[in-house]
Amino acid sequence: MAVRTTPPRTLLSSGELLRNLVAKELKVRYKGSALGFLWSLVTPLLLTGVFTVVFATFLRIPLGEGNFATFFLSGYLVWQFFSNSVNSAVGAIVGNGALIKKVWFPREVLPLSLVLSQGVHFGLALLATSPLFIWQRGVHLEAIPAILLGFLLLTAFTAGVAMVFAGLNVGFRDLQELTQVIFLAWFYLTPVIYPLYTVRESGAQWAVPFVLANPVTWFVELFHAALYGTPVAVGPNPPPHWPDATTWLVCSAWAVAALAVGTVLFRRWARTFAKEV
Repeated sequence: MAVRTTPPRTLLSSGELLRNLVAKELKVRYKGSALGFLWSLVTPLLLTGVFTVVFATFLRIPLGEGNFATFFLSGYLVWQFFSNSVNSAVGAIVGNGALIKKVWFPREVLPLSLVLSQGVHFGLALLATSPLFIWQRGVHLEAIPAILLGFLLLTAFTAGVAMVFAGLNVGFRDLQELTQVIFLAWFYLTPVIYPLYTVRESGAQWAVPFVLANPVTWFVELFHAALYGTPVAVGPNPPPHWPDATTWLVCSAWAVAALAVGTVLFRRWARTFAKEV
């Protein structure tokens, strides 16, 4: 017979469960790994090296006198957090079917714990790569509040998307496989390896609305501004600065909308999770 515990009244009352799940995810992910948490640093640095050789040396992405490695990192850290969070959360409900059938708890904690664990990796990677940003782009303490606030908005947006993917995967199990393809296309529609101005100045003007309609574009641009500065094709690139009002407004709108819609849909689907998993 299934065991049913006394349900916490709200997600906030499940804070201890959420913390335990985050801690478990962090331990399990690198269990038996020689480098452990150092992979949070090694992975983005290795990819930075690869993309720098391909896009800065061979394809010559125009960045004037700027540095491609720090430009790429400032956007890729955002993409890595978002992509890893959603890709891991998509199987959160299906993968915990036995627990869901036996114990009642707010189902949101499963995808949210994965998002928060990726947030820890984001923080470690940003801290570890900060010497590179300081060396190439200088010290800009005024941008730190923008980075922290931007990460809060990014986390809210990512949590909403993660809940949608996790909930949809219960009824449509193929989504877990399709997610890899979806995110590959999504990556190239996001200005991580190329500046946004190159899209506007290219001959493919039809692509501009698609790139601007991509919500991750705005979060990447926010971190480009706060960590790298403004990329230009010729001359010195302006240093890191506070993102403009439009970027803040769009990012805030996407964060609130994604979190609200994701929460509503997830809770509606959660009523039948115990039967479907």
